[in-house]
Amino acid sequence: MIFSEAGQKIFELDRVGAFIWCKLGEGASLGDIYRGLGAQGIDEHTARQFTQEVVNAWVDRALLEVDWRMPTDWAFAAKLGGHRITVRAANRDLLGRLLSPFCVSDQGAGGHGDIAIEAMMLDEQAFLRGEDSSIFRCEVDALAPTIKAHVTERLIRSNRWVFSLHAASLVKDGMGLLLCGHPGAGKSTLTLQLVDAGLRYAGDDVALVGGDGTICGVPFALTLKEGSWDLLSRLHGDRYDATHCRSDGVRVRYVPIPDAQNECFSAGWIMFLNRVTSGPAELTAIDRLDSMKRLIENAFAGDGRLSQTGFFALKRMVAGAQSFQLTYREAGEARRLLMDLCDGKA
Repeated sequence: MIFSEAGQKIFELDRVGAFIWCKLGEGASLGDIYRGLGAQGIDEHTARQFTQEVVNAWVDRALLEVDWRMPTDWAFAAKLGGHRITVRAANRDLLGRLLSPFCVSDQGAGGHGDIAIEAMMLDEQAFLRGEDSSIFRCEVDALAPTIKAHVTERLIRSNRWVFSLHAASLVKDGMGLLLCGHPGAGKSTLTLQLVDAGLRYAGDDVALVGGDGTICGVPFALTLKEGSWDLLSRLHGDRYDATHCRSDGVRVRYVPIPDAQNECFSAGWIMFLNRVTSGPAELTAIDRLDSMKRLIENAFAGDGRLSQTGFFALKRMVAGAQSFQLTYREAGEARRLLMDLCDGKA
């Protein structure tokens, strides 16, 4: 039996669980444990699976502590949403995977950030620890999406912003273009087209809104699902062919955009995407009240409520922008229409 002083609970172990626990207490490696279980007639696949399950359960219950001693060589820092992000990895391979979703980073940067993450491998699983000592884990090919999701969650819950929007953001001559839409509306593919056309990238997923109504994008590397990979190959060749797997099973590729916009900007154009199966691309003007209602549907606040400060920030943002519904079938047609709009030709 194991007594957890922290949880004030007693746990009973069966014979195999007790063997694994005692071996870990003796300092044995996981490989030693697999071989020991093999000597007891348990095949390697079953030994690995069972050991991983019980170790995960013990870590979740704070019965086991993970050794987080990290080398000083494999680290980087990045700035997103007004916060400094610091990431430390146990080895070079992990560092490369953790770098994937970031556009700009300072490799080798030390010190502490507002949001800090450490990553290490335990057998075939990646373990990550946040600055609040919370531990989460994932498969190694899900490491980049997992760290991106964790940092995004921390940013949108930050008290520096009154609310956030599920929107891609770009900048033209200092004015912002927001692309709002539900997953599958084509925000990332259209963003790739507009960056290729000369707009400055500010983020493809989340936009943070300050109390004055200005917007700060979150310029992670542009995230493209499988349907956009042909376009990516045409524009960039095979430079970004590394594939990552999100927690929902969707495979993605990351495209770091140089010179991404990391400062706040005012909205000049707000687009609500309506992707259809046929017909030409067209813009339909939307009045300010309708625009505010639609934005609220795509908004998120840290406490789940839109405050008065948030409402007035939304009002300022919409008052200074033109709002449209963009109905389109192909991203290329939408790109031409939006570029004409931003250039004052539409």
